[in-house]
Amino acid sequence: MDDYDDEYYDDYVEEEEGPDPDPEPRARGSRAKSGGRTAARGGKAKRSGNRGRRASSEPKTPPGGMRRAPRAKAGSGAIGQVSRFSATALSKVTVLGDRPGQMVYSLAEQSRRKRGTAVLAILLALAVVAMLSLLGVFTYRLINPVQSTSEGAPAPIVEPPEGHSTLTPDLFYAQSEQELFAPIAERADNEEPLTEEEVFGSSTQTLSLDDFELTLRDSEVTDTCTALVWGDQFAQDLSTGSCSAAARGVYQDPGEEYVAQFTLFDLVDSDAADTALANLDSGAEPGFVLPMNTEIDGLQSGYSQATAQVMGHYLAVFWVARADGGKPGDDDSMATLNVVVMDSAVVVYERVHEAAAQEGGEG
Repeated sequence: MDDYDDEYYDDYVEEEEGPDPDPEPRARGSRAKSGGRTAARGGKAKRSGNRGRRASSEPKTPPGGMRRAPRAKAGSGAIGQVSRFSATALSKVTVLGDRPGQMVYSLAEQSRRKRGTAVLAILLALAVVAMLSLLGVFTYRLINPVQSTSEGAPAPIVEPPEGHSTLTPDLFYAQSEQELFAPIAERADNEEPLTEEEVFGSSTQTLSLDDFELTLRDSEVTDTCTALVWGDQFAQDLSTGSCSAAARGVYQDPGEEYVAQFTLFDLVDSDAADTALANLDSGAEPGFVLPMNTEIDGLQSGYSQATAQVMGHYLAVFWVARADGGKPGDDDSMATLNVVVMDSAVVVYERVHEAAAQEGGEG
């Protein structure tokens, strides 16, 4: 205990107690409370008096215990709300009628009618477009008569040039298909088209038989077969037969005394070639091949001979004449000329050999 320092106690100062609260406010509060009770008793007495006055002013209950409810004043708010509600309900009933679903049905029916009218208008427009398209196709077919085949697409028809020659041979010989050309009776889908080098290559530049010799003077290959012929029926047969290419070349002897023209048409099959040949042979419709060299009189006018032959799906036309258009003499020069020019179709025999070899390899 001696170890504690007394200075801690010296710093402590005892707080002085304040004076006691004044008792006077409590006395005033007591009096106020007493006065409040007195006022309350006075108010109770006053309310009792009021109840007495209301009881005296209320109407007495009639005998039987029933009492009529007091009538509401004219300006009462409750009656106004009920009236407004009744007016609104009455207006709805007036608009919709006794069956509100009838209006919904009518609106739906009108909507369906509008949709039906729009659909009908669209269908009519499509029908008009279809009719115009058919009319256009029909008009095109009238202007460009082309018949389709089941084997291939029809070839285009080209009109011959104005003032073209209409010469037909005085002697025409038609030779139908032979068994030799059976391997190429139909044009293969992957068959290469004719080319000028293939048809008029080195092997066909010069043609000879005994002492008779012909030399190639001009040649061409085109994919428009009908450009090389005249006559509507002949052109139509080539188109229907799906002619894809035509080759032609002009030969003359060294003395230019004779002229020969070879024309080869590549059709879809031997039937198409045979049809074109039959129409040429019948002579019912005029038509023939056009001369390639228009400066040689023998192919423009005068006497001429021709041989047409079906060679598989090819149609070959060999046309010979004297260069001056004169008639043949007593010798067989014209007949020999016709045989010599047939050697110009070497390309056809080569394709027969290739097709036969391919069939043999597959077998």
